[in-house]
Parts: sequence; structure tokens; C-alpha cells
Amino acid sequence: MKLFLALITFFLSLNVLAAEPAKSAKLNKSRQLSKEQVAYTLEKAGFPREIVPVVTCLAEFESNFKPTAVNRHNTNNTKDHGLLQINDIWMKDCNLNEADLYNPLKNAKCALKIYKTQGLTAWVTYNKFKKTCLAYQIPNYNTKNIAEIIVRNNEVM
Repeated sequence: MKLFLALITFFLSLNVLAAEPAKSAKLNKSRQLSKEQVAYTLEKAGFPREIVPVVTCLAEFESNFKPTAVNRHNTNNTKDHGLLQINDIWMKDCNLNEADLYNPLKNAKCALKIYKTQGLTAWVTYNKFKKTCLAYQIPNYNTKNIAEIIVRNNEVM
């Protein structure tokens, strides 16, 4: 009988432990990323290293580094999704669905496509917080000459 109770206790403890990761995974969906995690994601998506701090700044203003952020207040009844608040109208061009836009890497890859076609001015936050974003600092990223690099490469015009 003691063995039976010990086995039941053991299996019940396994079941509780097995349920905990699922619960924490659910909590992670609404987590806020660090600026270093966002910078790494942007670099992995293909953004040039020189521009990563500026786009990281945009992500902070756009979503507060929350991959599940949504803006439902557009005048044209569209929504903006994820880290860089990608608008619905880009889903087809980026070959993504709405759920994909909450994946930080997929969101960043779509943002790269937008950046390559429209520059940083595609984000209203860049126009509004340009000085702040050009001076944005991330450990291990050189931002001293970022404004010169952007202008020289004609990336914001």
C-alpha cells in the first residue's frame, strides 16, 4: 500500500511539473523583450548592423518591445501588429498571416522589407522621435556616426 501511495504521489508530481512549462509558455507570449533581444532579432532578420540601434528604438516606441502588441486605432480600419507594428496591408507582400506578425523574427523580416522599399520614414515614430532614435544606445553597437551613415547611404530619404 505504501508503494502504491508513493507511485501515485510520484505520478501526480510529474503531472504538475508537466503542466508548469505550458503555463509559463503561455505567459511568455505577452512578455516584453529586452533591447538586446530585439537588436539580435533585427540583425538576424537582415538589418544592417549600423541601423539596428535606430530600428530597436522604433520597436521600443512602437510596441514597448512587446511581440504581441496590437494597435486597432487606424482610421482605415486596419491593425498594426507586433514589435514594429506592421500594418495588415503588408501581410500579403511579406507572405505572412496575422499570427506570423506576432513572431518577433517574422515581424522583423517584414519590417526589413518595408525599410528597403520606404526607408525609416515608413514609421511615424521615426519622424516623431528621429533625434532620440539616432542617438539610441545599445551595448556592443556603435551609434556614434549613425546619422552620417544614414544620410550617406540615403536610407531615410
